[in-house]
Amino acid sequence: MQLRNGSFAVRLIPPELLVVRNTKLPFSENNSAMWAGRGTSTRTLTGFRVEAPYLRVTFAPQIIASDNAYWELRGRDFYAPEIPPGYEGRGFAFPFNFYTFPIDVPLRMGGERIRNFDLGESSVMITAGFAQFGWSNENQWWGPGIRNAMILSNNAPGFSHLFARTGRPLKTPAGDLEMRWLVGTLTESRYFDTVSTNNFRSIASLALSLQTRWDPNLVVGVARSVYATARNRRQARTRWLYVFNHASKPNSGILDDLWNADSVDIPGGRDELLSLFARWVFPASGAEVYAEWGRTSLPHSPSDFLIAPNHTQGYTLGMQWRGAAPGGGDLRLQAEMTQLEQSATWRDRPVGSWYTSTRVLQGYTNKGQVIGAATGPGGSSQFAALDYVRTAWQVGAFIGRSRVNEDVHGTYGFPVYVAYCSHDVIVYPGLRGNVRGSFGTLSGEFSLQNRLVAFFQNAGGCPNTGLRRDIRNKSFRLTWSPAGGR
Repeated sequence: MQLRNGSFAVRLIPPELLVVRNTKLPFSENNSAMWAGRGTSTRTLTGFRVEAPYLRVTFAPQIIASDNAYWELRGRDFYAPEIPPGYEGRGFAFPFNFYTFPIDVPLRMGGERIRNFDLGESSVMITAGFAQFGWSNENQWWGPGIRNAMILSNNAPGFSHLFARTGRPLKTPAGDLEMRWLVGTLTESRYFDTVSTNNFRSIASLALSLQTRWDPNLVVGVARSVYATARNRRQARTRWLYVFNHASKPNSGILDDLWNADSVDIPGGRDELLSLFARWVFPASGAEVYAEWGRTSLPHSPSDFLIAPNHTQGYTLGMQWRGAAPGGGDLRLQAEMTQLEQSATWRDRPVGSWYTSTRVLQGYTNKGQVIGAATGPGGSSQFAALDYVRTAWQVGAFIGRSRVNEDVHGTYGFPVYVAYCSHDVIVYPGLRGNVRGSFGTLSGEFSLQNRLVAFFQNAGGCPNTGLRRDIRNKSFRLTWSPAGGR
């Protein structure tokens, strides 16, 4: 629905609905403000948009309702380290994180049903020539990945930020250039610590992408994000230039990595992520390939990079292909893998873990969820899908695998007799499809998830399967987007 008065217009945003149901334990990826715990979780987005010359105001909050039903965090017969006082996270923290790589990622978002109102995709934007700037709470998705974006994604609730960006590409001799620059505030969850003076962190992020002139089907880009401890929201909003600063650590230089000088006993400072990405489309064959490669620290020198270019690296590789199917319709193949586990350079010097920090203890998170790749800290994932696509509907099958918290497993120091059989791995085959019409688009997805040795719970040696805890979860996902929505 739209009301127009000369150059002034108000348009209602029809409700969008997301429903996720998990039967045994939480499974939540790329759900924005909704954390999908055990039971049924719903997210409803609606609102309105006001448009005028040079100004657009969007109020699109998300209303969250989640059963967040009980599940046993840790079996009584399984070992878990004691967490120091003040970091128990009200009993919902993952105990191994504190002794390896601190991060604010609770196993469960409290013990009660969740009822929440979030600003969602709300924003205020002013356009001036080729530039746009303003305030936003919208989720950002930077990079070419379909399931994982290493720098910014919609895996966590959107965070309040100021932004400046290009409203249209800038013509350069090398091609069309686009830019996004933001500074904002990240918020701690209620399940990390009992300290009230460290509830906020700042984030400053910058991305540049170039649609190359020699081949308009090739886009390359670079993104950097710096996050830091902050006293309050006001201080966080002033750190535009942090994105250009070195994320210095206690003993800036090679000794940082040699001796791992950072310590949870002296928190305070900043940390960084950097990525290079590219997407190349081949229209004649219906294919595209994409990649994103990143590091959690810049090289100390050219020789340092030449010796160990893979130090602290992570990457995503993916492809899509779509072609005609026999008898009409199209076939679409998708494949993507993300690797965020520690690089092999740990043999020479200590390596941190993606999204965690020993200076910014809550890590690269907002309200208890990673704001980068859904694969999560120190993990890896692989995904493949095949769909049959028609104009009004599609149906397909997929299979995925994730190895969770592998950096924790590799550094905590499990006994040799149990370590090999304690990797936390999720394997999930499934079906998906959608139907499109005048009513909008209705999409559904169902997966059978087998979580092997969930949360490292193995009370016996190898290969004793009777003393380890495997959990079989069924996950349902339903999305309805009305026609003519956002």
